[in-house]
Amino acid sequence: MKFATLVGLVAVASPAVAADKPRLDMVAFFTGHTRTENVLRVVLHKPVPLIVESVGGKGDKGDFVMMDTVHEGDKPVQTRKWIMRSAGPNHMTGTLTDAMSPVDMVLSGDSAVIRYKMKGGLNIEQRLQVQADGRTMSNHVVAKKFGLKFARVDGTVRKLD
Repeated sequence: MKFATLVGLVAVASPAVAADKPRLDMVAFFTGHTRTENVLRVVLHKPVPLIVESVGGKGDKGDFVMMDTVHEGDKPVQTRKWIMRSAGPNHMTGTLTDAMSPVDMVLSGDSAVIRYKMKGGLNIEQRLQVQADGRTMSNHVVAKKFGLKFARVDGTVRKLD
């Protein structure tokens, strides 16, 4: 099972500190190579490492295309493809190879929330938050089925170039 998710952190900060927070530009961050190191926790299973190596850039239709190579525990390596485009200010939509529904992404300051439905009826909510260095992100994903949490992913995305 492949997941990647984002979680926004709640912080109390003075206006000066808030102004210093980096703004998340998803296209800029994911253009080039990134590596995400996660732990996947599925109900009634042992946690397994979930490593995603990605290469992203501008597609031929002006959209953003990203190819993921997914290493999930001892399972065979899989690939998946994201195609995303702007749907207005702070909003992107698109497709993901293993999603049953369109992908919806809302950006807000230093974070993004991505939602879609996967095969098997899993509702995915991923939360990404860029860190102060601008080259790493926290990644938190929750997968629910019938309203119950089925799995979660927690990790870090690193920009490699």
